[in-house]
Amino acid sequence: MPPHIYRIESQPMYFDEIRKKYVLVTARETVRQRVIAFLLNELEVPPKMLRIGEKLTYYGLNFRHRADIVIEKFDKEEKINRPLMVVECKSAELPLEESAFNEAFDYAEKLGCKYCMLTNINETHFFYLDAENYIELETLSTYREMTFRNEEKIFGTAD
Repeated sequence: MPPHIYRIESQPMYFDEIRKKYVLVTARETVRQRVIAFLLNELEVPPKMLRIGEKLTYYGLNFRHRADIVIEKFDKEEKINRPLMVVECKSAELPLEESAFNEAFDYAEKLGCKYCMLTNINETHFFYLDAENYIELETLSTYREMTFRNEEKIFGTAD
């Protein structure tokens, strides 16, 4: 379901629960808000582990772009949050072409993510980084499973 649309000064807006602010309704923002709902409700990602529209410089990268959504996990050794998955959202009317996949993979590699998601809502792809290659997954595990499982369990090779 698309998120609720509010009218503020005659402008259609969504209320972004993560950023705690109203954002203008655009085709890409509609996809982003639907993905946020999916991550929260289906994958059970804790809201505090989501970063929306974050500049990659936040993670110490000399890269001016913004990631649509970054899911973080807590690094117990360093006692900081680190990127676990990056989500690249495209407008529903745009087909997912090779350049979109390359953009998503580039962000994931720069951020050191183990997972990557690319969607335009009509089409969604999930990937896991296995040492050097991205392996497409049929579905994603819950946030808890992604953060606590070992790699063998992801591919069903362990109990």
